Amino acid sequence: MKKAILCLIAAVSLLLPMPTEAAPMSVETPIQKENTTENTLPVPVSVERKNIDGVEYLVKVYDLPADTPQEQLVEEDFVLEDFLFSYITTDKQINENKDTKEVTEDAKAEGSSKNLEEVIKLFPATKPYDKDGYQGTLTLDTGSIVTEVAGYTTKNYTVSATKEYPGLMYADPSYVAQSTIKDGYTLPLTNVSWTVMGTSLAGDTLVPTEYKAVATYSKTFSSQVPTGYVSTARYKGNVTKTTADTATFTITYAGKLIENGMPPVLKAVTGIIAVLLLGCAIAMLLLYLKNRQGADVYNLIDKEYICIGRQNINPKQPVIDLNEFEDLIQSNVFQFVLDKKTTKALFGRNISVTYKDMTVKHRVNEKKGEYRFELDLGGVLDAE
Repeated sequence: MKKAILCLIAAVSLLLPMPTEAAPMSVETPIQKENTTENTLPVPVSVERKNIDGVEYLVKVYDLPADTPQEQLVEEDFVLEDFLFSYITTDKQINENKDTKEVTEDAKAEGSSKNLEEVIKLFPATKPYDKDGYQGTLTLDTGSIVTEVAGYTTKNYTVSATKEYPGLMYADPSYVAQSTIKDGYTLPLTNVSWTVMGTSLAGDTLVPTEYKAVATYSKTFSSQVPTGYVSTARYKGNVTKTTADTATFTITYAGKLIENGMPPVLKAVTGIIAVLLLGCAIAMLLLYLKNRQGADVYNLIDKEYICIGRQNINPKQPVIDLNEFEDLIQSNVFQFVLDKKTTKALFGRNISVTYKDMTVKHRVNEKKGEYRFELDLGGVLDAE
């Protein structure tokens, strides 16, 4: 640990300002610190350095909400590699984002017929769609049309028939059939009219000798008939929502060469930055060494154990959760390496390895040094 810290200190100390002329800086450094306010700039999506006709330009591009104030993106003059860069212009380009989805809508119509050709005429071929910012045109799906009866009413109707009976000797109703059949309906006799077709003398009196009967048969029926029809149809189509809530900001700076090297104020700022970097680096190293207690996780990939990550282990509840590495796992065979501190803390105890819905336990059999063991989903393999 001491060697690592000393090496890191020595490396970072190279950043400290020297008594001689300072080397060109490779980071942006503001040249003024007076009256500055806390204003964290967003991270640009691209930074381009170019030289046009002998003039150095630095172009920074940001993708941000369209209502972002442009002045918040402009930086104070800064130095980069012996050039003093100053703001010259901002270009804002609104971005249109389109989101497309498929929608369906049902429609109803009432009519007097259930014939498909007549029902289709009740629905327009297309209909506009405009909801929640999505717009488009929907098309009628004729195959989705369903027609049902809206209701029923009672309708009365009469079926009648006329039948003649010629050549009768007498106007006797018994010669006439009492019922007849028409179109499958049995109709009762409702009326008979007689016509004299022939006469003869009986003494001085002319008497009928032949009659023709005209019989009328009729009957009234009732039935339930539809009052109308209700049809349901479906419209389908793709609709699009267009939003313009983001914009691309292009900030351009022009650079001027600093002929006499770095200004004194920048040298002081450089020293402060170097000291801060040194302190941060030492703190990060110490934090890393402190939290290093745990296990390196290897997965058998193409007949070779490949390290897919490291996981801290709580000695009070020793568990290795492989679900954390699910995207990297390519086989069910694993190898684990416990560091010295973890090995000592778990000696003689079981450590649980969890993957998906399976948990396998392994007993730590060594006390000193690193401890290595292998597991597969079928159980525990021999420890090395």
